[in-house]
Amino acid sequence: MQSLVGKHCFITGGSRGIGLAIARLFAAQGADCTLIGRDEHTLLSAVNSLHRQERSPQQHYTAAFDVSTKNGWEKLISDSKLQTCDVLVNAAGVSQNSFLFNTSTSDVNQIIATNLTGTIWSCKYFIPKMMKQRKGCIINVASLLATHGGRGASVYAASKAGVVGLTRSLAWEVGRFGIRANVLVPGYIQTDMTKDMDQKSELSALIPLGRLGLVEEVANAALFLAQNSYAHNCVLNIDGGLSAT
Repeated sequence: MQSLVGKHCFITGGSRGIGLAIARLFAAQGADCTLIGRDEHTLLSAVNSLHRQERSPQQHYTAAFDVSTKNGWEKLISDSKLQTCDVLVNAAGVSQNSFLFNTSTSDVNQIIATNLTGTIWSCKYFIPKMMKQRKGCIINVASLLATHGGRGASVYAASKAGVVGLTRSLAWEVGRFGIRANVLVPGYIQTDMTKDMDQKSELSALIPLGRLGLVEEVANAALFLAQNSYAHNCVLNIDGGLSAT
């Protein structure tokens, strides 16, 4: 298992939810973390909550921009202090709670742009850096809805299905350069996205383990993928067994 001490990890959606949980765990393992999100104030609060080892050069950074914008990625990549990328985690995402026929064009565009296009841009700009290093790890965060669908989540499910397809194709493309690409497929996790869901108790009853997952449990799965040097092309379900039903 590879150590994260001294490694530089970039996490989109790192200011909250699953992204922040991953950042906190990676930082506790000795990694330098760069958190990427839209709001600078939220990012600063998040980065200040990350562990810093005593008597070490461990550093954490923030980058505030919309992940769906090409210009934001170009600016980030040109930052001289952020030249090394050992682990890239794409956890930025927006949810949906409407039938497709009632979903506005702007909402469709935002969901696809953030969840899928943002992940594509992220991988596109960081892969050349990893190729030069002859090493690297990409961890994309999809959703169980990518394979099982969900009521009122058609565009979200489509965007996350795209993330799974993207990751599997990348695994074929980049493995020969020493780059690993894997995708996490969480089920229903206790985050801001799910806290206002109706019928949460009924949903929990459908999950074999009888509850929603915790962001820390998804973070532990991400740590496994980051550290296991033979984990490549993994599609790792973290769903409490819901996909078996």
